[in-house]
Amino acid sequence: MKINHLIGATLAVAGLSLSNVGFAAEWKYSLGTDVSSGDYGDTAETEIVSMPFTASYSPNASWTFKASLPWTSIEGPGGVVAGGDGGLVVGPGNGNGNGNGNGNGNAGTDEVALTSASGLGDLWLTGTYSLEPVAQNFFVDLSAKYKIPLADEGEGLGTGETDYTLQAEVFTVVDDFTPFVTIARKYKGDLPDVVLRDVWSTSMGTGYRLSEAASVGASLDYQQAATSASDPQAEVFGYYSHKFTAQWSAVVYGYLGLANGSPDQGFGFQLSYRPGE
Repeated sequence: MKINHLIGATLAVAGLSLSNVGFAAEWKYSLGTDVSSGDYGDTAETEIVSMPFTASYSPNASWTFKASLPWTSIEGPGGVVAGGDGGLVVGPGNGNGNGNGNGNGNAGTDEVALTSASGLGDLWLTGTYSLEPVAQNFFVDLSAKYKIPLADEGEGLGTGETDYTLQAEVFTVVDDFTPFVTIARKYKGDLPDVVLRDVWSTSMGTGYRLSEAASVGASLDYQQAATSASDPQAEVFGYYSHKFTAQWSAVVYGYLGLANGSPDQGFGFQLSYRPGE
């Protein structure tokens, strides 16, 4: 649940204000960086850095189409695969994560072999349809996401399989607050040696408008475990969003993991540009 997925709903809330509901920019370009680290239940940490470039196009107020492609690097003991929605635990890794020794009385003295790799990540394509407001104050976005597996699965930069996601998010405006709920069903392609489950994920939280240019927010996010041997993902997420001009805006954020399926901590930023008329 990182910058390409979790932040999708959250940024929509962050940019929402009473003055721009229903407004749809034509083009938007974003560049960001997400850095996370955690042991994922293993004995050594995995660090993932993702730098996605995203282009989106809104032909009208109802439709938005988006493409996102990251440059990704990962370092760790193995067993964790980088992905658009964060690290995916697919095995125990070289650290084993079970506290076992080497059987000769020198338990815990073996060094864990770390591997590293970097390269292009997977291409995510997203289409979002915004329904007409319900009761003038409730807004619903329906999204479909499709992953084109461009990342090198042999290097742990992706699974090498196509995935797709169906998502619904609902948010409203209550004074300066924008509470929201997101629910998604993620359909994952199986690995050669690992069966990946289709999982549910959900996020709930609120944004708060500090001014016409700035907002903050927080959410609690949960996703089911993708394998029988891994743990669910659970994180608390917070952000600050600032609109510098009509064309330029930025978001900085951080998150803390609450389960072994999530990184222990992470942070990032995203800079966005909307071309002027």
